[in-house]
Amino acid sequence: MLSFSALAVSALVALSSSPAALLAEGECEVVESEITWGFKESFRSYISGAIALGQWTTSGDVSYETPAFTFSAGEGAIASDRRSGSVAFEGELLFEGHGGILRTSLANPTLTLDGHRRATLVFDVTGDTMDRVSVSADDVDFVTLEWSAGDESLNVASGEWVITGAAATLTASGSESFGTYPAGEPFDPVDIRLAVTPSCFTQSALDPWLVAGGVLGLALVGGGIVWITARARKSPEQGRQ
Repeated sequence: MLSFSALAVSALVALSSSPAALLAEGECEVVESEITWGFKESFRSYISGAIALGQWTTSGDVSYETPAFTFSAGEGAIASDRRSGSVAFEGELLFEGHGGILRTSLANPTLTLDGHRRATLVFDVTGDTMDRVSVSADDVDFVTLEWSAGDESLNVASGEWVITGAAATLTASGSESFGTYPAGEPFDPVDIRLAVTPSCFTQSALDPWLVAGGVLGLALVGGGIVWITARARKSPEQGRQ
């Protein structure tokens, strides 16, 4: 029979190994995650077409159902204001064509939040590009993601955050590792759904431009009030002249 001290140690070990115990202050544990992405429709058409005569396969947390790839069951933590953090997935997206001359694997996708309505999709990239260049690079910042306030919805009570149609742009490192397209090339939009512990998220942070606009508006209103007051005080004096 275990002693009280042994039970206490076991409980502490279990607690310290749980994801929630490793969270920093202001972080929220991701309990559900899903990213839906067509990658690049024109590239998929090329791979499956009569020239490349290729295919793509998936494994692990990555799946495919026409016309999009889905990353699911990722784990991680993000800040309560949603400006930082990451969600990591296990699995692979493998493109093959031209009888094996083209073979590129994008593995272990990670979503990294980079600030206000900005993120990056990161991959381990290996294989051979269409230019027959062999590549083996981990943690490649592949595409940047950006979205507007109208593209997202947030339910603080349930902990669900949904982004629809985030614009994806190929980075310089993504272009170098993948080949085929130059940096700055648009890729297919990305849909993201993340859920954290209920009520962990804070309300959306104010957009700096909206704040500046609000301050300017208040200043104009305040200036108008001062001007009207000054005119009202001056009018009787003008009447006596």
